[in-house]
Amino acid sequence: MSREEEYEFEPLRLGSSGAIVLMIQKTLNSIGYEVESNGIFDKKMDNVVRSFQKDSKKLPLDGVIGVDTMEEIDRIFSITNH
Repeated sequence: MSREEEYEFEPLRLGSSGAIVLMIQKTLNSIGYEVESNGIFDKKMDNVVRSFQKDSKKLPLDGVIGVDTMEEIDRIFSITNH
């Protein structure tokens, strides 16, 4: 069983849209990554996600928000908002 299956998490990527994308956009903005909060995973968001992944120095640079990237976004958000 993959981690995505374990968490019942559908990875988000270029072309994804909806409330969870909007939530992640707002979270990325709150931790210093500028992306439009429109609920659409567009090319600009893909670039921002890749930048975040590069900055983490431990995530694959694939532009996909899977479990590992989501957990790292959450970890950074928790640190910066305490």
